[in-house]
Amino acid sequence: MMAGKNIYITGASGRLGREVLKQVPEAVPLVRKPSGLKGEIVTDYSFHDLERMLRNADVVIHLAASRDFLDMEKAREGNVILTQRLATAIPPTARIIFASSISVYGKRLAQIPADEGTATRPDTPYAKTKLQAEKIIASKPDHVILRIGPMYGPGFEEYFKVLRMLKEGSMRVLGSGNNHVPFVHAEDVAQAIRAAISDGRGVYVLVGECLTQNEVYEIAAKELGVEPPRKHVPVPLAALMAQLSSIRSSLSKTKPKFMPEDIAVLSSDRQFNCSRAEKELGFSPRPLAEGIREMVMLMGEQGTKSRLMQMRTFGTPQTPPRAEE
Repeated sequence: MMAGKNIYITGASGRLGREVLKQVPEAVPLVRKPSGLKGEIVTDYSFHDLERMLRNADVVIHLAASRDFLDMEKAREGNVILTQRLATAIPPTARIIFASSISVYGKRLAQIPADEGTATRPDTPYAKTKLQAEKIIASKPDHVILRIGPMYGPGFEEYFKVLRMLKEGSMRVLGSGNNHVPFVHAEDVAQAIRAAISDGRGVYVLVGECLTQNEVYEIAAKELGVEPPRKHVPVPLAALMAQLSSIRSSLSKTKPKFMPEDIAVLSSDRQFNCSRAEKELGFSPRPLAEGIREMVMLMGEQGTKSRLMQMRTFGTPQTPPRAEE
């Protein structure tokens, strides 16, 4: 039970953090800069600041992190050093819930389906520092480590670029398209985090339904009312194009359409067994088709808002729709 517990959330203003606050509204949000969250505390995450703020903590949900997949120094600062400060600052009896990542298994799984006991093979600075942070968390007597798949849901607008390419007919299948791609809805993760406040201990994998790349495109195309992509591109070529695009974007200070990590995630074959989280945390991920339908709807709503904003900006008169004849 959570009654009477002092609960804190690092990284509370992030997309997962906001979902967790919906599930755990009594938690105290910790943020780096003011974000408008009720009861938030602004912190620089220094050791002394953390020690002062968390001296009465019963539970700390640690979501703050660096998602830098290329720069080891930035990843280490945001994932390892911050986690070490936090783990040292909290009371010895406090429970700590850590948002890790399935990236610790690498893109080529040691076994399929992978589970909590599968050997880890981190292959990016982000994954390597997440695994280092896990070891810090595991040294605490009362801990829960959640290895979370790539998340989607409200706020994850980066998926709109794939949906738009599908709608335009410009999306290409990476390789054969028969590889399984793991995704998980942020709300489903947040519900598991809520359960972990009082239940479970150790490591858990949180991944939704693992469909093939082809199946994902077919579902999305059906929701968009278009044909699924039929043209394929070799994965090495797609990875090279993404790398070149990243370099150009870095020089021009713009965002690339795809990062090399995006290509790796979409083209790798990864399946997971989440039965432990289902049994001990009540983890119940929604069908991916349901989630894709939601993302298509959200993209449509964004487009409507954008058009209305343009009308207001340029003074375009809004003509009411005619009645059906």
